[in-house]
Amino acid sequence: MLKRDYLVKQFEEFGKVMAILLGLKSNGNYPDLLDEINKAAQKYTSTEISFVELLPDEHLINELTREKKLNDDQLKMLGDLVFEKAEYYLKTGFPEKQAPNCYKKAYLIYSFLKEHATGNYSLDMHYKLELLSKMNL
Repeated sequence: MLKRDYLVKQFEEFGKVMAILLGLKSNGNYPDLLDEINKAAQKYTSTEISFVELLPDEHLINELTREKKLNDDQLKMLGDLVFEKAEYYLKTGFPEKQAPNCYKKAYLIYSFLKEHATGNYSLDMHYKLELLSKMNL
């Protein structure tokens, strides 16, 4: 019961973080957006977004699940944060060509979760997967 309560609290906190990211993005506050993405990734997954960006696509899932030992919930959070990082790159254009890399990483994480996750399949992830599949990454 305590573990379930902890997870529910963590999801609620992460939902608030995503709302903050949305607000920063809509206000064009990109330096703070980037900072919040990085802090959230570290807090909720103990993983640096820059580390994920540098991983070769073919090793991404193995590294995150076996080496970093991220569970499905953490993978979903990381996928969302990598997706937001792609949006950041798309809006700012800096560094060039990084948006497709992050979109691809998010797609790989979401695809893995769709096929292997034991938890609930989120509608948000479904829509993001559809969007990403249309990008021909």
